[in-house]
Amino acid sequence: MMMEFREISFGSDEYLLELALREGVLRKPLGLSLSNEDRGNERGQLHFGLFAPNGDLLACVVAVPCCSDGAKIRQMAVSTSHQRSGLGRKLMAGLEENLRGRGFRRLVLNARASAVGFYEKLGYAGMGETFLEVGLPHLKMGKTI
Repeated sequence: MMMEFREISFGSDEYLLELALREGVLRKPLGLSLSNEDRGNERGQLHFGLFAPNGDLLACVVAVPCCSDGAKIRQMAVSTSHQRSGLGRKLMAGLEENLRGRGFRRLVLNARASAVGFYEKLGYAGMGETFLEVGLPHLKMGKTI
């Protein structure tokens, strides 16, 4: 299946698809919901998605510029029906290429413990000790791109 990696504009119809995907994959299973405050802080962040030819959003990720050459990756989600099919890897490759083109060189993220192996395969390394976030164990990870 051909997919297109592209930036999502904050507040657009595609952004609403992104919110629904993140809510369904990342929050709802934990009994949580994205609050208006969560969304209000996203205006200056970079949103990306992997889209099917019919326009369906299959995967998404957010990058938060945090310094002149660094960004924090957050809220990476792949639709439940497409998990373990290589879309996460494709999404992250597109993200890294895009951010590298914008001059970013250092990426950090807080990986759920269940996803640490996935990020390690992409070249991310653990930084520090495991900690709790949204009730789940996480590990801070980083990569130079």
